[in-house]
Amino acid sequence: MSRREKIAWVLFGAASVQLAFLHPYIILVRGERTNLFSGLLCLVALSGALFLGKKNGLRFKSPEVLFSLVLAALAVVSGLLSITPLSTSFRVFSLLASGLGGFWCARLLLNTPDGQRRFEVLALFLLAGVILLSFTGYFLSSNIDMVFRTKNTHPLANTIMLLSFAPIVLLFSPSRPRKLLGLGLLLAGYVILCVSERLSVVFIPMVACLLWALFGVLRWRYLLLTLIATGLITGYYSHQLLWFKLSKEYPYYRIENLPFSWSIARQHPIFGIGVRAPREEFLKDYNPRYPYVSKEKFTQDIREIVSADNIFVTFMTGLGIPFLIIYSIALILLLIRLLGITFKPPPGLAYPPLALLLPLAMALMHFQLYDGLLFAQNSWFFHILLGLIPVPAHKMEESGICEKAQLIGT
Repeated sequence: MSRREKIAWVLFGAASVQLAFLHPYIILVRGERTNLFSGLLCLVALSGALFLGKKNGLRFKSPEVLFSLVLAALAVVSGLLSITPLSTSFRVFSLLASGLGGFWCARLLLNTPDGQRRFEVLALFLLAGVILLSFTGYFLSSNIDMVFRTKNTHPLANTIMLLSFAPIVLLFSPSRPRKLLGLGLLLAGYVILCVSERLSVVFIPMVACLLWALFGVLRWRYLLLTLIATGLITGYYSHQLLWFKLSKEYPYYRIENLPFSWSIARQHPIFGIGVRAPREEFLKDYNPRYPYVSKEKFTQDIREIVSADNIFVTFMTGLGIPFLIIYSIALILLLIRLLGITFKPPPGLAYPPLALLLPLAMALMHFQLYDGLLFAQNSWFFHILLGLIPVPAHKMEESGICEKAQLIGT
């Protein structure tokens, strides 16, 4: 690597370390809850990749660039037109910096086998550190996120799911010690998910593995071993889980937010009302439909929780229907490409496609239950994995990337 590329990598690595551990952490605007410091680091890393890294992964007329520019423009205008323009613009900055930063850092810095191997090692280090600090918090205070700057365990659990990409890669290694290391990290990470008290994050890995076994991506014997291991761990830590969440009353907020959010989107369809903007005023002419909640209770929760606890519903009301549609199309196109090489993997893969597919699938399921992409750390690692999805071979030839420097799966 040239000196310029090394600087770009240092900036990328520093941002990844801070986003995984949320240390150091500096409050840039007092009273503002948005993680602006992490967003700023993402922007610095993106700038380093753009101006110091190689440009062979960047084609200005590519769909990825066009999607990025359109989404950024829609989000910025949405923030400026929001009913809370300053706070919403901060949220938009963090969202764009972490999302575009993660994706384009992957496209520009992780587009060679050496770059991908370096990121694999970095991800292993980060996951091991996150698990270690989570266990430390659990043993000291029964709170896995004691060391991290989060008010709930959802962001930490999502980070663990996304970083599980690295140990899954190890499971496909011919080396027995590497396989054992990968298996150990995955099991340790699953223990953290169990003691997080969140039922959803306990069952999401099981559901993801079952789905890919049904599609023939994961062998049934591996599924059986996975379910046995996770079942034993879940049974041992079952007393940690909040089983009352399986009641009919508990999920009312997320269910009721679907029709309520649609009623807001119909009033502000183009640019939305702003990310995490207050929604109480839209309750005046709205009556809850879910049978286990009163309007008073729903109003109180809307005031306290602010968002819809579903990232796609939040995008619809906060950033507008066009943003939701365009982002969803871009996401679907990338996942279709990944599914294609998962079912028919070409030779010369740097990463097994399943190592990308499983974490992305788990994260997407998790995003149906909370606004994960509004957390810079989750958005950063999620979009890095998206950026690692290979570019079609003919597009790489147009970019002038040699065969030895191909992206995974090309």
